[in-house]
Amino acid sequence: MAGEQKTEEDKQTQETKTFVFPSRLRSEVDGGAAHIRIQTLDADGIGPTVHLYMPQGVNVPDAANFTTMDLGLIGGAEGVAEGRATDADVTAKAAMAGGLIDLKAGGATLGLGAAAGGVTALRAGIASNPYTETQFVNSNIRSFGLTFKLVSESEEESDTALEIENFFRENMYPEIAGAQALKYPNKFSIKFFNGSKPNKFMPTIAECYLATFNTTYNSAGNSFHKGGQPVEIDMACTFQETRTLTKGDLYPDEDTGEE
Repeated sequence: MAGEQKTEEDKQTQETKTFVFPSRLRSEVDGGAAHIRIQTLDADGIGPTVHLYMPQGVNVPDAANFTTMDLGLIGGAEGVAEGRATDADVTAKAAMAGGLIDLKAGGATLGLGAAAGGVTALRAGIASNPYTETQFVNSNIRSFGLTFKLVSESEEESDTALEIENFFRENMYPEIAGAQALKYPNKFSIKFFNGSKPNKFMPTIAECYLATFNTTYNSAGNSFHKGGQPVEIDMACTFQETRTLTKGDLYPDEDTGEE
């Protein structure tokens, strides 16, 4: 029981731990330094937190998907109702009507209806307006690429850099939940700050999974601290939001759901 109690205490300590790099960032935040906060989220709540300088080149890949729909006779009927019908519409309608006759006859007309209507329209130089319109399908799930360069000025900072590296890698992977089951990796919460206040000029990012994590050691030179820690660690992270978003997720004050 004593061993189990110690394990639980260690877990609680880990969940509430905060990593800051570089160490001087703590004091610079009081002066309004721009930085990013990344937290892990699991079923038990908020886990460890990392504070880093603002990454360069933050890209926001908003995108939506659309397809097309041919309204055909329905679109033509709307035009007639609005009083926009002409003699040319009579010819075009005859071509479409011939196709409908073939369809209703189940092929018994051998396509003669469509052919007759088509020839009439062809000779008159008239084509049927398909009334094609754009149809919204969905919005994309967004991915964000964030890169960080951790250059440690002391062995203590290099130890913190290693903990931050493990923070990302550990929370990227699933856990074994059974003989054939895996528990989902932890989610991440990403927020931008200017000093101690949220930075309204930076994007809103919903809860994410860490999709890729690439680490490079000593990219600018082969230098190590006395304990063997690399002086420089480059981390390239790709976070993917857990779901598609709506306007209300990004601008809650503007999306009331009312017309």
